Amino acid sequence: MTVRVSELVQYQICPRLVFFGTRAHDERDHALQPQNATRTRNRIEAFILKEIAFNLYRIINCELDIAGVIGDILDSVPRIYREELLWRECDLASVSEDIMRAVNKEWLDKLQNAQGLELELVHGYERERVLYSEPLDLSGSVDKLIIADEELIPCIIKTGKSPEYGVWRSDRLQLAAYAMLLEDEFRRTVRRGFVQYIRCAEFREVLIRRADRAMVLQVLKRVKRIKRGVFPDRSRNAPCENCTYADTCNIRRTFLSVLLDGGTGKSQRQK
Repeated sequence: MTVRVSELVQYQICPRLVFFGTRAHDERDHALQPQNATRTRNRIEAFILKEIAFNLYRIINCELDIAGVIGDILDSVPRIYREELLWRECDLASVSEDIMRAVNKEWLDKLQNAQGLELELVHGYERERVLYSEPLDLSGSVDKLIIADEELIPCIIKTGKSPEYGVWRSDRLQLAAYAMLLEDEFRRTVRRGFVQYIRCAEFREVLIRRADRAMVLQVLKRVKRIKRGVFPDRSRNAPCENCTYADTCNIRRTFLSVLLDGGTGKSQRQK
């Protein structure tokens, strides 16, 4: 029962995302289902920002035609993410215009001074390195793997907003999971990594702590239980209004309530 790192992140958002995602007949078909306009636009924007993050060396080294470099990146997005979106239903042009406005002088100035960028420019990186640990039954694909001399430095790309300080809890979990996968494969300790919040050109260094590794193991056990069939509680702060499983989740919750209440509207435990 192999667990993906992305499922650990889903658990942090809401455990039921793991439950329904595991039982989807075909996750690729699910991803290709028609989405509302806002969700589709957000996905396109995320893919564009991610490709920009993969091409920072081109942006930094281009002194004159920045617009040309960004334009080239935009042109590549429909081909790279062909399977993820129904492009005939997407307004790529309008999203691209917004991205072009966002990549302004202020953004470029912040990028020039971004923490850890020098490591990437000097040593390069391997894109989307696939990792697997048999002892953990865990797999994943780290966005960037920088190998600086003998040091392994995983980097993950995030297209949302950054916290005021540090990194989001789910990002720390994800980075620690990749660190543990790298340690199993290379037999070396991974001491740090980076979260690249590309939208705001904020790159945050993260030291991998014992507590982070413990959190990965704890969440991994919980995810495995869900994948065996345990229906989890919904997260207290679950973003239900934006969830693609909202209807299915509500139907199942109603069904379970009827079973527990015996159709009387009162919990059997209260009788």
